[in-house]
Amino acid sequence: MILLIGRYEYTLDPKNRLGIPPKFREALNAEKGNHFYVTSGLEGCLYLFLPSQWNRLLENDLQALSLAKTEEERAFKRKFFSEAVEVELDGVGRILIPQYLKEHANLNGPVLVQGAGNRAEIWGISNWKNYNRKKAEPAYRLATKSLRI
Repeated sequence: MILLIGRYEYTLDPKNRLGIPPKFREALNAEKGNHFYVTSGLEGCLYLFLPSQWNRLLENDLQALSLAKTEEERAFKRKFFSEAVEVELDGVGRILIPQYLKEHANLNGPVLVQGAGNRAEIWGISNWKNYNRKKAEPAYRLATKSLRI
């Protein structure tokens, strides 16, 4: 299984094209893929999947998208899958972000592309800083108290 790790800063250009980190492009080449999958993510980001990761989600992990209330599950899956798009790299390693996904993640100005293990996440810097301060850092501090690394 390929893990996507690291943090990279880019800027969305005026045509909504976003550079993809070379390490992530190498992972795509390693599995002989020609496109990524991008969809709306949780907490105000976008999810970027390699084809193998997307297929694993559909084949094995779709259970992870299950909710206690079936109506909420259907609504979530409608949004998640209807906003998903295959995006191919251009000649200089960029993908085109659809306007509706740009709006979902508030991608104005600097953009953070970061590995999240089985996927990458695309964040507007301001969204990431806010999320990191309010959620990620406190959760990390709490978790470190019980980890044995």
